[in-house]
Amino acid sequence: MARVLVTGFEPFGSHERNISQDVVESLPKQLECIDPWQDLRQHSEVPINIQIETKVLSVDATGSVEIAHRLLNGEHWDAILHIGQCDSCSIPRFETRAQDRLAMRIPDNDGRRIVDSPLTGNGDVWSSAPLKAWQNIDWKAEWELSEDAGTFLCNETMYRTLSTLQSPDSQSGSSIPCFFLHLPGPDQYSVEDGTALVEDILERMMYRPVLNVVCALITNEDSYLVAQRIPDAVHGAKWEFPGGKVEPGESKQTAIVREIGEEFGWIVEAHQSIGTFFHSLSHTDIALHAIPCTRVDTSPVFEDSQHWTSHQSIQWRNILDDSPLDWLGNDEAIVAWMRKTGYLVKST
Repeated sequence: MARVLVTGFEPFGSHERNISQDVVESLPKQLECIDPWQDLRQHSEVPINIQIETKVLSVDATGSVEIAHRLLNGEHWDAILHIGQCDSCSIPRFETRAQDRLAMRIPDNDGRRIVDSPLTGNGDVWSSAPLKAWQNIDWKAEWELSEDAGTFLCNETMYRTLSTLQSPDSQSGSSIPCFFLHLPGPDQYSVEDGTALVEDILERMMYRPVLNVVCALITNEDSYLVAQRIPDAVHGAKWEFPGGKVEPGESKQTAIVREIGEEFGWIVEAHQSIGTFFHSLSHTDIALHAIPCTRVDTSPVFEDSQHWTSHQSIQWRNILDDSPLDWLGNDEAIVAWMRKTGYLVKST
């Protein structure tokens, strides 16, 4: 059984309640998690039963380092979720960054008030949970990504835990998903909604996310179009069928038309997908849908790169050309499929 830790905080300042404490105390001790990406995954995953350990932290220096100290003492969890209250938030915020800074507007519950000081001087740290990849499937509640966890105890706690997980001496490892959830105060957000959101989050923390991705299959007689990513981009200098992620609410066809317009300034017409090709990256699985596309405006002009945003080169590649190419992911499998089925002969 997987073991996860969820923490909240006691009331602070003038507050009589802290919604993070209320939510933590309302969570079940065990939860059966179902793969949220099961409709996109190549092979179905079995449900995962998790044991939920909860802890209400004190709003002071002791509370901010408690989980970090427990990690250093050898305790291990499969996921860690810190929760805090944000009085200025109107919807929940998933915090991606912990600042190396403490600047306290009010004293903590122990009377400590540090006006402005680095926590370690080692720089900011980032969440180890693939939060952006979680956006590609529907949620029951509205939320937003944030890079500003504040400079009070919430940020300090997130920083201490992530720094410990990501240190070379960590026994748990930096791959443990961990981030901070800010909930609006109890006057704006209900404990029931907060509890449901946390359970939704825990399901996502248990499974590798699957990105729903489309690529353009543009052909010319016996050749297909491939593009090389710019060197300083993610997966720099790799060759691929150009495309990108399907945004929530988009069809595959709408997504590829948008992506090709954004990446090249081209207008294309998208047709039905010829198939889905699966592969894995370091933190995510990819479901790649190959979408045949035709140019509506003009044929591709390879030298006209003024509107290109993600690529440095494009070329026609003959279907019989088997010379080495530094492919991204599983894009080469599309070429193998075209050769096996005689797709280019059928499509001309």
